[in-house]
Amino acid sequence: MYYNFDTDEETAGAAAFLVYAIYRSRNLKQFKITPDMWSTIERAVKSASKRAMDLGDFIEKLKPKLQCSTIHPRWAKTLPDGVISMKMMEDGTIAQVQDQGRRQFLTDVLQEVDHRQALDFLYRKTALVVLLVRDRLEREKPIEVKFETEEDYMDVE
Repeated sequence: MYYNFDTDEETAGAAAFLVYAIYRSRNLKQFKITPDMWSTIERAVKSASKRAMDLGDFIEKLKPKLQCSTIHPRWAKTLPDGVISMKMMEDGTIAQVQDQGRRQFLTDVLQEVDHRQALDFLYRKTALVVLLVRDRLEREKPIEVKFETEEDYMDVE
């Protein structure tokens, strides 16, 4: 499982995660759920991946097609809250640091994945990427109420 997607391929997980973050960050009033929404998303992903030079370019091309003005950090989170990481101090010692509440912006995913492979995966296996996103959304339905409650109290970024 990569990036909480049901796949054994890191490239597939990263590709699905980019689509997921943009989909979740969309303007809900402009891009509503309709019977043909997923076919629209598949066409948009295929089109954006075909024309993109790298994943940054893919993101810029896909966002307007899904009515996403900006990617919200809450949907770009790859590490759960409270993860402890190691930090090198100035004197050379290593200290444990708890990254509680640290916002993420997809930069870790973009650094780890091979952009060419991910774009190729997005283009050639668009349906699989969308199915991975849909599967994750379906698994998140039981906690969807929590997302909506948190959204009401979040500061606008």
